[in-house]
Amino acid sequence: GICEELETMARKLINEKGLEAGLAFPTGCSLNHVAAHYTPNAGDTTVLGVDDVCKIDFGTHVNGRIIDCAFTHTFNPRYDPLLKAVQEATETGIRESGIDVRLCDIGSAIQEVMESYEVELDGKTYQVKAIRNLNGHSIDQYRIHAGKTVPIVKGGES
Repeated sequence: GICEELETMARKLINEKGLEAGLAFPTGCSLNHVAAHYTPNAGDTTVLGVDDVCKIDFGTHVNGRIIDCAFTHTFNPRYDPLLKAVQEATETGIRESGIDVRLCDIGSAIQEVMESYEVELDGKTYQVKAIRNLNGHSIDQYRIHAGKTVPIVKGGES
């Protein structure tokens, strides 16, 4: 499946060497209403469909220095506004970051951009919403979630 192919390619690219270099965690492939952190088990018979919204989350490490990457992919153009919202909100979070910037202010800016988008599904319009308990995070050696958490909503960590 998708996760196995991604993990195989990642292993080749980083020249996997036991504990020195390898995958940082099992690849996540979350569909539709599952926001993140779902890893399919061996034998999972779920088939990815044209109307699915697929979130991939994977990571590699070299000597415990982790790179974490997550992205959303769709096949149906009706979800293009959702992808645009995610892209612009991510760019906003990066642009708003800096020395002496409060994390809660970054979250507020991200949420404002994200929720300025709408998606039309079967004749009904839905506002894109930021997910309150999904955050950015710092990474430390051998620790995927370490230190600071960057909210993507107003009223998050200050």
